[in-house]
Amino acid sequence: MMNSNCPKIILALVLLLSICTIAVAQYNPRFENRYETNDKKKKKSKKSKLPEPVEFTEISPTNYAANPDRPGTDLQQPPLFNNRRVVVASGPGRTGIDISHYQGYINWAEVARDPQVTFVIMKATESSDFVDDRYHFNIREAHRYGLKVGSYHFYRAHVDPELQFRNMMRNIDPQQQDILPVIDVELTNGVSYDLFVSRLQRLCEMVTRAYGAKPIIYTGRNFYNKYFQSYYWNQYKFWIAAYTTNQPVLNNDQDYIMWQFTDKSRVQGIKGGVDMSRFMFGHTIEDILYRR
Repeated sequence: MMNSNCPKIILALVLLLSICTIAVAQYNPRFENRYETNDKKKKKSKKSKLPEPVEFTEISPTNYAANPDRPGTDLQQPPLFNNRRVVVASGPGRTGIDISHYQGYINWAEVARDPQVTFVIMKATESSDFVDDRYHFNIREAHRYGLKVGSYHFYRAHVDPELQFRNMMRNIDPQQQDILPVIDVELTNGVSYDLFVSRLQRLCEMVTRAYGAKPIIYTGRNFYNKYFQSYYWNQYKFWIAAYTTNQPVLNNDQDYIMWQFTDKSRVQGIKGGVDMSRFMFGHTIEDILYRR
């Protein structure tokens, strides 16, 4: 028969064991985390706030601070082509370059001797008032040595498109152009999708009326996939930048006229790397010539 004092003894032992466990936890750091409060845990796990990420572009990922535009920096690789319906121009006349003030002084006599250079597209203007300080020298000298020349405007979505158009017309003389005008579109500048699209459409329409031909739109592959999926843009020729070893594919399976595959090509007469592009899908220089 069980002693009537047994339950009291067992209860006392359980109580004593609990007190000992708590005492050990207070003095042994191995048990510390088991008994700390939620507030203490939150305090210990709090991390310093990371800075907000900057808006890099596909084309120019490491030169965020460069102003006014930003040259790309991806590794130069020979382009490879996937098994999609692609016909790449072969032989002389399949590649060309684009340049700006970032290239500094250019020896155009040497550039004209480089067999890689079928055409040159150079930066002329940006936004409502910026003019590339090498533009007028570059276009004069490139023409002097017989190169096919075109000009591009760097688009700023937060600036009135009419003001940007006026800047283009003040500086890009249609009579000096061998190649269709180009609008370089890389940034939204923080405006909404609808405003970005409507302003760019207005600028393209003004350029079309003034030059009598639709401009070429230059942009990155990822930027195209995000902002140019509408059927409206199918009427324009696109020049796609993607510094990869594989031929870029657009989400809507559209063809594009040129692929800028590197910014580190070496060209006679230019110090350092330079952007180089090649014709795609059977296109040739005939498809980008400006016919006045």
